[in-house]
Amino acid sequence: MTGRWANTLMNAVADRVWPRVCAVKECSRPSDRPGRHLCSACFAGLPFHGAEGCCSVCGIAIPSTVHHGFVCEVCAKTKPPYEFARSAVVYEPPVDQLVNDFKFRHATWLAEDLADLLEGAVRAKFDFSSIDAVVPVPLSRERLRERGYNQSALLARSLGRRINRRVDERSFRRIRDTEHQSRLSGEERSKNLSGAFKATDARYVRGRTVLLVDDVMTSGNTFAHCARALLEGGAARVWCASVARRLREG
Repeated sequence: MTGRWANTLMNAVADRVWPRVCAVKECSRPSDRPGRHLCSACFAGLPFHGAEGCCSVCGIAIPSTVHHGFVCEVCAKTKPPYEFARSAVVYEPPVDQLVNDFKFRHATWLAEDLADLLEGAVRAKFDFSSIDAVVPVPLSRERLRERGYNQSALLARSLGRRINRRVDERSFRRIRDTEHQSRLSGEERSKNLSGAFKATDARYVRGRTVLLVDDVMTSGNTFAHCARALLEGGAARVWCASVARRLREG
């Protein structure tokens, strides 16, 4: 019996002995997805981020009847250093609750549910056969000690196993602590991250196509600063994938 089938069987047995309730707070149904914490109804009802009507660079969804590729005003003004970015779902209820539980409330058991979304987006929106390495957005040492885990690394590890790619957590680091991006304006976000990342040992990214992974993409500044540092470290190109995407206001 392969490891994957063994895990499926163990999860099915565990679900019968210790039945789980769906992680969406407004839902009281048992989780009917083996080894997962979102029920099938809530999972299917998530606000998936479509591929049409999106910027061909940053992937932001823009209300439009145009279905061909186009570039949004922000990317047209200043093209990001990454080649393109895509997300699985929109950061709105219940996605915001799930991501915040995972990120700030130690709900690491949600990693596989969120990685399901990430994997689906990568397989549907990327030429994943061209990906050489998966790299999580790193936390500073101070933030890692405070939180106890890097949520992006948990997602990257799960994704790497699923698409059979190396997950590199050593070549690329956050070399200084920064303020939480969610507390800052757009311009402040970019200044906050300036010089925060560095490819310290780029042997696994040099000359490669790197998939950079994070939980949420907001303005894209984190991906942009990370991508710039990876390219300076020798990466051939950087693609970006996040579980969720905040829509721009206004």
